[in-house]
Amino acid sequence: MRVALYQRWPAHGESDFLQSYVASQPDWRIALRCSDYGSGATLKRPGLQRVLAAARSGDIDVLVVKHMYNLSRTTRHLADLLDELTSLGVRVVSAADPGLDTGSPFGLFLVRVVSAVAEIEYTGALADRRDRLRHKQESVDESPIAG
Repeated sequence: MRVALYQRWPAHGESDFLQSYVASQPDWRIALRCSDYGSGATLKRPGLQRVLAAARSGDIDVLVVKHMYNLSRTTRHLADLLDELTSLGVRVVSAADPGLDTGSPFGLFLVRVVSAVAEIEYTGALADRRDRLRHKQESVDESPIAG
């Protein structure tokens, strides 16, 4: 099995973790390593595009990520990625959460449920940030002189 490793904002030791995961799988070998330092809210990331090109050309059989949200922070984008990859015969696996594996219908279901929850958390965090910034700006705009 030809494996692509993908990392978005790689953490210390993450490469070793992914390599160890692949080494623990019989007959898997790393064919491609890609990483990006960009937002998970867009698919326009060079490393991700290299993974997709390899999948389209039939150069990989499995894509391994540490967490599924490394692929995308939005449910729609992740669903589109998974649809394309699975239609190309590429299995997507989370090394940190091995149950999240598109190799089975139940695994694909779990991936989609987890991605929906992740998007809710992400949009909630964005809303919290906007509220804090708005509150901070309102506090600055208030006159220190009560009258």
